[in-house]
Amino acid sequence: MLKRILLAALLIAGACFNVIAQSIKYKSVSNQDLTYVLNNLQKRYVYTDHKTLNIAVYLVSDQQGDADAPADCKTPGSIYIAVSEVKPQPQQYVYKLNPVCDPKFVNWIKSKKMYKIAFSYGAAVKRKTATVGITLKKLVVE
Repeated sequence: MLKRILLAALLIAGACFNVIAQSIKYKSVSNQDLTYVLNNLQKRYVYTDHKTLNIAVYLVSDQQGDADAPADCKTPGSIYIAVSEVKPQPQQYVYKLNPVCDPKFVNWIKSKKMYKIAFSYGAAVKRKTATVGITLKKLVVE
């Protein structure tokens, strides 16, 4: 009986130490680009084929504005594309397209050679559409 009580006490004490060791802490992130993106993130679109690549497309409002944007552009934004292999210890890359006026995700495009996205941008009366081909190590803007 004493052995059972001692064993129970040891298990409870061990559980208490385990909880103490897993206390939640935080640290400030010093990467200014990451801080900017997370604070201005508008939308996220994700594609995965579960075999080779995971692709995430982020639309980020550009609070700082863009000197090249037309005067009638009220909502400049940037598009970030994160690409990661689907495997342990994957290669991962993040690409940023130059800021454009009011970017909107249109759709994923099927292609045999690479993954593609279409997005529109520009002032309301002069919208354009662009296509971006995506591979692990590069983008192709069409």
